Amino acid sequence: MPIKTTISWLGSFFKYRILHVDDTPHRIALSIALAIFAAWTPAIGLQTVGLLLLCLLFGANKLVGLPFVWVSNPATLVPIYYPNYLFGRWILGSPAKEINWGAALTGHDTWWRKIQNWWELTNEIVWPLWVGSLLIGLVLAAIVYVGAYYGVIYYRKARPHLRLKLPHRYRRHREPPATTDDDD
Repeated sequence: MPIKTTISWLGSFFKYRILHVDDTPHRIALSIALAIFAAWTPAIGLQTVGLLLLCLLFGANKLVGLPFVWVSNPATLVPIYYPNYLFGRWILGSPAKEINWGAALTGHDTWWRKIQNWWELTNEIVWPLWVGSLLIGLVLAAIVYVGAYYGVIYYRKARPHLRLKLPHRYRRHREPPATTDDDD
């Protein structure tokens, strides 16, 4: 797909599937922020489930965040998780280590020792990755929340014809009930 077509499609998708959602700016922004946080966690394969649980826990819109959680995919694993790993190593105070996976799995005589060695090497990566991912995810989620919240408000104020009919519990200011001329 050409780049212009992709950008046009993404713009239309964001405009009509995110900004026109019949929900409050807070719930929309919170959903996007939770999705970014979930996308930055290394729970590959469970990020969507994690997002849905977080949305239930915090009362965010469950559908708005789904496209944003898919930011982390096989093509974006290294650009997302490698900086998280390095940051986690820095926070934990240990330098990044060069791990030779091939030697770890072929250098031992028993399969049980190979599994143990693989697990030890995996633990060298898991904790710094999680620490870095959670901290960076929290910072990004906060930034995204503020940007999305004010972006939705700005977009809706600039287009008064898009007045959404939200349930009273989600309205900031209650509107007076509509009057009818049936009293004559």
